[in-house]
Amino acid sequence: MDKRLLDEDAIMQICFVTDDLEKSLDWFADLTGKTPSPIGAAAGHAEAKAVYHGKPAEVSCRLAMFKFGNIDVEFLEPGPEKSAWRDLLDAKGPGVHHIAFRTRNMTERGKYLVGKGHEELQKAEFLGSHGRYAYYDTVDALGIQVELLEFNADMEKQG
Repeated sequence: MDKRLLDEDAIMQICFVTDDLEKSLDWFADLTGKTPSPIGAAAGHAEAKAVYHGKPAEVSCRLAMFKFGNIDVEFLEPGPEKSAWRDLLDAKGPGVHHIAFRTRNMTERGKYLVGKGHEELQKAEFLGSHGRYAYYDTVDALGIQVELLEFNADMEKQG
């Protein structure tokens, strides 16, 4: 494996955490003239198999996306339980939570980030079990977290 994070030359998503999803969606829709996706939620515990700081966890959120030609802008309202989303919202208030990169090998790319000193904070399966995500603690370096997104259709053999 080469010595870089990216499988593609693109940032797939930027995400904002909020304590009032509808208010944030209305504001951004008014600002951009775009319509958000319907509000969705994270997969339930049985499907998500979420892990938070290395331990099985129940994490919840509501979210919606704005699609742009080159990037998705996500707004996410975390549930009350401890999560990578809740932690940053409680620490910093509403604002940018993460940038997301699409990967074909989360196992190797995750090892790359951990090897650079960035702890894996949370990971889980997507609703519908068509892929997975993981957040890494890059807050000291970037002020936000990095997310890796891996879709089953793109997945390489994991090492």
